[in-house]
Amino acid sequence: MRARREDQGPWRLVHLVRRRVPGRRLWPWGLAVVAVVSLAFGTVWATPLFAVKEVRVSGTSVLDPAEVASAADDYLDQSILRADLDAIAAEVASSPPVKSVDVSRSWPTAILIEVTEREPYLAVPSGEETFLMIDSEGVVFDEVAEIPESIWNVELDAPGPGDLATTETIAVLRSLPSALADAVERVETPSPAAVTLYLEGGRTLKWGDGSANEEKARVALRLLESGYEHVDVSAPDAPSVS
Repeated sequence: MRARREDQGPWRLVHLVRRRVPGRRLWPWGLAVVAVVSLAFGTVWATPLFAVKEVRVSGTSVLDPAEVASAADDYLDQSILRADLDAIAAEVASSPPVKSVDVSRSWPTAILIEVTEREPYLAVPSGEETFLMIDSEGVVFDEVAEIPESIWNVELDAPGPGDLATTETIAVLRSLPSALADAVERVETPSPAAVTLYLEGGRTLKWGDGSANEEKARVALRLLESGYEHVDVSAPDAPSVS
């Protein structure tokens, strides 16, 4: 009984449809669809109506938008389909100020380049009149004449993401509680294990490397609040003062 019910149900309908609409009658429609798609693709590829006429850039403050847009110059007046978006993005991303970039087509005739620039975290003196801008990953990406507000003033010999003194300094600064961070005027890191904070009022705080930061902060605050002006917490279990 079950088999007969199935024969009289949906499967029988499928068999009837297959008999009434033979596969040989469907293939011309498929060819027609392929032809239409091919024609549309060829039209976009060849017609001037879809040639790149504009490159729009957003998100830049350090970089010159015109320089960013030049990464797509090779595709101007060509079909928008010819634009190699990955190649454009790779060229833009090679610039140090660029943290990330997104490139897309804006139909029918524009390419969009959306840039996210690095934000300064450290300012390292470079010569007598300029400062290197370094982001929170240690990347050097700009040089300026004045330090922006809220940027750490740090002396480093060879700043960069591969420099251990740079990474240790960033680890220390990220860990500082506000009571200490607000008092820091400048930082010196002659070696990875010698981060030294210069505080308001001529006080100094030798921090050492970027390990045991929470314990160092607790000890440092306690000693500074006790009136000591020169504190060394590089070994927090055996601090020294003067």
